[in-house]
Amino acid sequence: MSRPQPIDAIEELRTARFGGFHLILVVSIMLAMIFDGYDTLNAAYVIHYTVKPWGLSHASTGLMVSSGLIGFLIGALAHGPVADRIGRRPVLLGALFGSGFLSLLTASLANAFGPFILLRFLTGIFLGVIMPLGTAYINEFAPARSANRVVAFAVGGLSLGGLFAALVGIYVTPHWGWHSLYWIGAAPLLLGALLFPLLPESVQYQVMRERHDDVARTLGKINPTRSYTGERFVRPRERASTAEMIGTVVGSRYRRTSIALWVCAFMILFCIYGLSGWLPSVMESRGNGFAASFSFLAIMQLAGIVGGVAVAFVCDRRRGDLARGLVVLMIVAAVAVVVVGVSTGAAVQLVFTGFAGFGIIGGQSVLDTLSAQTYPAHLRSTGTGMMFGVGRVGGILGPYLIGWLLDWTHGATSVVFVVMVVATSVAAITAVALVSFRRGISTMDRKDEYDGTLDDGRPGRLSADRH
Repeated sequence: MSRPQPIDAIEELRTARFGGFHLILVVSIMLAMIFDGYDTLNAAYVIHYTVKPWGLSHASTGLMVSSGLIGFLIGALAHGPVADRIGRRPVLLGALFGSGFLSLLTASLANAFGPFILLRFLTGIFLGVIMPLGTAYINEFAPARSANRVVAFAVGGLSLGGLFAALVGIYVTPHWGWHSLYWIGAAPLLLGALLFPLLPESVQYQVMRERHDDVARTLGKINPTRSYTGERFVRPRERASTAEMIGTVVGSRYRRTSIALWVCAFMILFCIYGLSGWLPSVMESRGNGFAASFSFLAIMQLAGIVGGVAVAFVCDRRRGDLARGLVVLMIVAAVAVVVVGVSTGAAVQLVFTGFAGFGIIGGQSVLDTLSAQTYPAHLRSTGTGMMFGVGRVGGILGPYLIGWLLDWTHGATSVVFVVMVVATSVAAITAVALVSFRRGISTMDRKDEYDGTLDDGRPGRLSADRH
């Protein structure tokens, strides 16, 4: 009796129908993203309460936001190879527990500029893991027919978190002080405990480790009408070294696309964190009240959710390239920033701040999905981690550079909008190039994580120069 042919587990994931398993997974990752977005942006609401008591310059104020993003950079760069080696589930849960614990320490101990900067840096290391790893994680399990929407909804949690931070900043901090932001920010400790029994390990990782029974159980939850008990799954190639995986991401096959993704990530995160750190202060200096100034940031975050989901929905329905959607979003953002910068009417400023968020934050959601779909599964954590690492450099520079420019121009707020227009324009031009570059990556490149054996019968192995 011949042995049954092994099953392609990734193909099973791609062709599955969206069901209860996927819904639980999307909600779980969205909750993780909400607290990532919340803790990333809440420093902007601390500035209002600490600038005068701590005697801060504009540049030092920018560092209050940038310090956490320096930690983000380390987390984004370091987590990919670790997750590819030990699994995505333990790394993601560890990031939730670590960020929640450090938020508790911030609420308890950060009573001066130095301790605040140090604790934000340490918290950022854990927060830097959640967005890229969560994106790669949900993209692996998402059915192909709804992948863009599924990932967009999950990643939309980042903007919901930013909106949540704005609401806490507006309505809670006036009564309970800025430390309340970080008492609330400890909630990932509870979330990690809740998700511990719910999150499955990556199917790709399980197949790599030849854990066929675990793969069968996971696929059985996704497709309850079929039994996978006793099945064998397509044998993965040997694991490449970290150097080989990085070499593949920057190798000839992916080099141009990777660089374009990095430039877009740099510019988009520069804008997001630059505006998130300074928009309330800039709007307050232009004559708006405390609550109204913080509302601009809330509107920006809310519109960003709409932007990412809308583009993903259109691309899923029309089978379009998300890179084209990114071009549109960046053009919308550039025009909106110009209008906000030159307008003096509060209503016009508020509406076009929403359009800016629609383009910039929506663009981030689209970029997250683009990155995860560009690289094959065995490179996904490394590829997305590298992109987010470069993007975090932009995020670090955004708040600090704007603060430095405000010091240099003696508080001329117009400089903020000039810098944002330049950044969104560069992102738009790069996104146009990205449309062309992605055509060079074939469908087989994105599915080659299971190549069985080579022509001579030996187990396949990923080579840095193969792609």
